[in-house]
Amino acid sequence: MLKKYPNVVPIPGSKNKGRIIENLDASLVELSDEEFADLDTRLNSLKVYGHRGFTR
Repeated sequence: MLKKYPNVVPIPGSKNKGRIIENLDASLVELSDEEFADLDTRLNSLKVYGHRGFTR
């Protein structure tokens, strides 16, 4: 999400030490523009259920 929206502040779950470390390690992941475009296209094709805090 930070690649798509630089003004977004992610709030990851952190119920235990393992999740905290996993979330910190996620900051090391870098997607190429092609990988990001493919992921974004695939995610946009999924149907979203429920309220997501915004309207279109």
